[in-house]
Amino acid sequence: MKAHIRSQRGQSLVEFALVLPLLILLLGGVLELGRLFFAYVAVTDAAAEGATYASIYPSASVQRITERAQAASGGLIQLDPSMVQVDRPVLTAGSPITVTVTYPFTLVTPLLGDLIPGRIIPLRGVAVGVILSNPSP
Repeated sequence: MKAHIRSQRGQSLVEFALVLPLLILLLGGVLELGRLFFAYVAVTDAAAEGATYASIYPSASVQRITERAQAASGGLIQLDPSMVQVDRPVLTAGSPITVTVTYPFTLVTPLLGDLIPGRIIPLRGVAVGVILSNPSP
């Protein structure tokens, strides 16, 4: 009877040792997808914040709109000014203002990173706002 219990303990240990790498890989993938989703939401929120600010204050400088987008991006995502593009062709009420934010997301999980060339996934958030009032001169 004791020999039977001892062999079952060994069997459970071997099964655990075989399944553990798979569980770690699965956990790493879930964490990486969570980071990717967070970064995507931060990029789209940054673009939306920039477009909203630009539609309320259409005469604001591109630098100020970029600063608003950078401030809205959250703590994990750090945006440079070169990652934010503002397109406002005409400054009249009803005209569109487009804010585009790009961000290179870097994978940290070794196996998933090896599947993506360069370990970088480019993220892009685009938001269009409409100028609400004519800008003051």
